[in-house]
Amino acid sequence: MTLADFRQLFHGPLMGNCGYDQFSAETAIAEGHADLIAFGRPFISNPDLVERFAMDATLNPPADMKDWYSPSGSLGYTDFPSLHD
Repeated sequence: MTLADFRQLFHGPLMGNCGYDQFSAETAIAEGHADLIAFGRPFISNPDLVERFAMDATLNPPADMKDWYSPSGSLGYTDFPSLHD
């Protein structure tokens, strides 16, 4: 089932997530399939994701999932370069 299918059934605020990039998120909103798109994984490796989207900048590679919620501390969470590094 897609967001477009859900939109046919539900007319309140609808949020999509999982697997979107900037283009597909903007398209889903423009076509009325969603009111907003949440970004989880891209935000982990790009804490400046909004600025990167605004500047059409390249994204950092995804964080290694083995480090998520692990005893490795900040590894994979706060060690990604920002646009201004």
